[in-house]
Amino acid sequence: MVKKLLDKFILFSYVLGLGIILSSHSLPILLIILFFLCLLAWKQFWVILKKSLLAILMFNFVITCGYIVMAFLKHEEWLFFVLVFNARVFTLTFLTILFSQKVNIPQVLSFSPTLSYMFTLALSQIQSYQRSYENFRLSLKSRLLKKMSERNQKEFIAAVFGYFFKKALYDSEEKSLALKARGFFDKS
Repeated sequence: MVKKLLDKFILFSYVLGLGIILSSHSLPILLIILFFLCLLAWKQFWVILKKSLLAILMFNFVITCGYIVMAFLKHEEWLFFVLVFNARVFTLTFLTILFSQKVNIPQVLSFSPTLSYMFTLALSQIQSYQRSYENFRLSLKSRLLKKMSERNQKEFIAAVFGYFFKKALYDSEEKSLALKARGFFDKS
C-alpha cells in the first residue's frame, strides 16, 4: 500500500517535473533541476548519466549543428538557444531514465486500464523492433567474412531502414485497428 502511494507520488512528481522543464527557458533553473536529479539518482548517477548521453548524443548533435549553421546564415545569436536546448533535452532524458529506474511503471499505471493497455502496446512495439534490429545485426555478422565496403554498408543501411519504415507503417495500421476495436477512437 505504501509502495503504491509512493509510486503514484513519483508519477505525479515526474509529470510535474516534465511540465516545469518543458516550460523553463532559464539555463540556471534547468541546471538546478539537473543537479537535484543527480542527487536523487545518487548511486545510479553514472549509469543514468551514460544512458542519457547515449540516448541524446546523435539527435542533439544534428539539431545543434543545424541550428548553428542556420543562425550563422541569418547572423543571429545561437549560443543561448543551444545551451538551453541541450540542457532541457538532457534534463528531460535524465528525469525519464531516473523515473523508469525508480518505479515499476506497469504497477503505477494500473489505476487506468487505458494507460496500462497503451503502455503494454508501446512496450510490445519496442521489443518487436529490438528483436528485428538484433536479427539484422546477427544475420549481417554471420554472413561476413571481411569488412563491408562503404557502398555495401550504405545499401545495407538503406535496406534495413526501408524494412523498418514499412514495418512502422504496417504496425501503425494494425495498432490503429486494434485500438478502434477496443473503442479508443469512439466519438460517442
